[in-house]
Amino acid sequence: MTMASSNGVTAFFFLFALLVATSQAQLAASTDSFMDGACKTVAGGSGGDISVAFCRDALSSDGRSLNASSYRDLAVVAVDLLTSNATSTKSKIDSMLHDDGGLRPGDATTRCLQSCQEAYAGVLQAQPGIFYSVQAGRFPEATSALEKSAGAVEECENGFGKSNVAPPLTEEDDDTFKLAKLVALLLHEES
Repeated sequence: MTMASSNGVTAFFFLFALLVATSQAQLAASTDSFMDGACKTVAGGSGGDISVAFCRDALSSDGRSLNASSYRDLAVVAVDLLTSNATSTKSKIDSMLHDDGGLRPGDATTRCLQSCQEAYAGVLQAQPGIFYSVQAGRFPEATSALEKSAGAVEECENGFGKSNVAPPLTEEDDDTFKLAKLVALLLHEES
């Protein structure tokens, strides 16, 4: 092989690699822009419940969002995030009640935690049906169940304030509420 043909092959591979990299960057940008656009749309229609930043942060935490091409795809990711969040929150509540950390049976904090434990058990019980409804395109059913889940978690958090005790689950409750709302809003856009 001569020097000229060797340089030609090298140049060809360089150009090919450059085209592949450019194509991948454009695909990533279009996928990101879909998610970004979806988050802007959802946040705009959320009545202040969901911010663009929350939507982006939540959805981008799961790599499947990068391949999403519809609101339904993003909703499936958000359903899984909701399930994961609710599972870890219920485990935290179970641990707090089991280890008691000075809790007394019947005191306000214990009653609130028990109420939250029931709320999160209900959220988790609803999740398989929500997932199936999303997959089957039965968005009104899924949305109704998501609204109930969001309401139960909101009531859990409000229970601490009504009982005049410090809420130990504010961040978890807020994330669960927002994730349930996010899924419902994504489904609304899909229909």
